[in-house]
Amino acid sequence: MKEQRPLGGGVVVAAEKYIHLSDLAVSAAMDPGRWQKFLDELSQVLGTRICTQLIGYDHLTGAAPLAFSSGYDPHILELYENFYADKNPFAASFPNFPTGEVMSTYQLCPPDTLKKTPFYADLLAPSEDITGGGGSMLASDTSRMFLIGGNMRAKDRDRYETDWLTLCRKLAPVIRQSLEINRTISGLSFEKWASEQHLLGTGTAILVVDSSLTVHYACAEAHKMLARGKPIGSDFQRRLQFRSSQVHSEFAAFVRLQSKDAFNIFRNWRFEDDGGERWAGRTMALNLADLDEMPFGTFVTRPDSGVLLALKPELSRMSFQDLVRQVLALSQAEAVTAMKLADGLTPAEIALDRQISIHTARNQIKSALAKTGCRRQSDLVLKVEQLRLHGTRPA
Repeated sequence: MKEQRPLGGGVVVAAEKYIHLSDLAVSAAMDPGRWQKFLDELSQVLGTRICTQLIGYDHLTGAAPLAFSSGYDPHILELYENFYADKNPFAASFPNFPTGEVMSTYQLCPPDTLKKTPFYADLLAPSEDITGGGGSMLASDTSRMFLIGGNMRAKDRDRYETDWLTLCRKLAPVIRQSLEINRTISGLSFEKWASEQHLLGTGTAILVVDSSLTVHYACAEAHKMLARGKPIGSDFQRRLQFRSSQVHSEFAAFVRLQSKDAFNIFRNWRFEDDGGERWAGRTMALNLADLDEMPFGTFVTRPDSGVLLALKPELSRMSFQDLVRQVLALSQAEAVTAMKLADGLTPAEIALDRQISIHTARNQIKSALAKTGCRRQSDLVLKVEQLRLHGTRPA
C-alpha cells in the first residue's frame, strides 16, 4: 500500500506522487522546458482541476517573462496576453508578498473588489469562477520576480485551498533552487557551456551529494545506475563511488574544492568507465542549507556546500564527430574544433591541443559559426551539446 501524505485540509497526496513532483522540478533545473510537465502534473495532484502557473521575469538573464501555465482555456490565455497582462488585480499585492510565504487569492485581492473588475468578468467568471487558490512567492528583488500559483473554482476553496497552499509552501524550496540553477545556466559564467538551454535529455541521472560525497538525492534514473553499480555505486553509508578509481579521485577533488566557500564552480566533463563506455557529466554548486525543506530526502540542517551531478551515456567520440560533421555540415577539422569548444576549451587551448595555430583555430570557429547560422560561440556550443546528448538534429 502506498504511503499517503496528509497536507492541510484533509486531502492526502501519495508520497510517491509528491516525490515525483520534486523530481520534475529538479529536472527542470537543467532543462527549463520541463516546467510545463511539472505544472501539468501539479494541476491534477489534489484530485480537482487547478489552473497552475509559473510566472516571472529576470532582468539579469533576460528571462522576461517566464510564463508556463496549465489548465487554462487557450482563449482565456490569449485574451489575458492581449488585453489584461498589465491589468491583473492580483499583481498590485505582489510587492507585499513575502518571499517563501504563501497567500490565497482572496488575500491578494478581496473578492468584493475583484468581482467589480473586467478582469473577473472576462477571464475568471467564464472559467467556472476560478477565484480560489493562491501561491508562493519564490523570488522578489529589484532584478526579478518569480511566483508559483494556481486558480481553483470558488466552490472548491473550502475543501482544497488549504491543501493547495500547503503544497505550494512545501514545493517552493525545490522550485526556487531549480530557478536559481536556471539563472546560473543562463548567466555569462556558464555561457561557454551552452548557456541558453543546457538540455540533458531523458535518461539522465541526477544526484545531489554533500562535501563527504554522501548522496542526499537521487532521481529514478540515478537509482538505477546505483543499483547496477555502473558507472557509479554507493557504500553502506550512502557515499557516492565512481567505479573508476581515477574518475572517483578527480570527482572527489572537485567536490573538496567546491566545499570552499570562495568557489562557485560549474563543470562540463566527460570520462570513460572501466568497461570503455563514455559518459557525459555536468556538475554545479548547491547550498544544502537551502534545501532542507525539500521533500525527497533528509538534508543536512547545518550550512554545507553540495554538488548537483548529472550523468548520461555518451556516443563514442568517433561516431559523434561524424554526427556533428554530417548534421551541421562542417568539415572534419571544423567539427573537431567545435567539439573541443563545447568541451570548454578556449581557442588558444584548442590550438595547443590540436597543434595548430591560434589563427587556424579561430578561422575554423568562424567558419563553423557561418555554416550553422550561429552568431555567437555559445550558440554553436548549444547545437553541439544538443547533438551530443540527444543524437538528433538541433531545434
